[in-house]
Amino acid sequence: MIPSRQWTSELMAARNMPPHIVRHSRQVRLVSLFVARSLLDAGFAIDMQLVDRAALLHDICKADTIRRGGDHALMGRRLMEEFGYRRIGLVIGQHVRLDSMDVNEAMVVNYSDKRVMHDRVVSLERRFIDLMERYGTSEQSMERILRHFEQASEVERVLARASGIEPARLELLNLVAGNHTFDRGQGFL
Repeated sequence: MIPSRQWTSELMAARNMPPHIVRHSRQVRLVSLFVARSLLDAGFAIDMQLVDRAALLHDICKADTIRRGGDHALMGRRLMEEFGYRRIGLVIGQHVRLDSMDVNEAMVVNYSDKRVMHDRVVSLERRFIDLMERYGTSEQSMERILRHFEQASEVERVLARASGIEPARLELLNLVAGNHTFDRGQGFL
């Protein structure tokens, strides 16, 4: 079961998602839909509605963890499960760390999140330099960020092979209107 876009927007408003997190989530959605559409075209079974809603809601608990600490991916997963949206919860729960290297909706949202710095699509290198500058405050945190970069780089290689996308070209999505559906006129979003 996948919620409507209206329900998704209402939840974002009800939880008082800060505007900068909303902008980030919309850009992650745009990248996610483009990657998902490319995977569909390459023959992968990807649920575009699941990708759309999970990308929009991937940081639904981010503001909570900024104020109080905790794992926002896990909190987001639990929140979606409480609403009965288990599949969205599974994707949101993996947007920081993947459970597997299977090409699926979780990989798409995870990768797309890594490619969006604030509300701009950037290279993995640029994104992780920013993360290192902001959060690399100890040897342990720097090592963790480097491990995430290595995983994100492997995910990028997997998705590029699977979809035929040239990763550098994703930055051209900065030129696309933010509400594009990449649905080839099918109207399912």
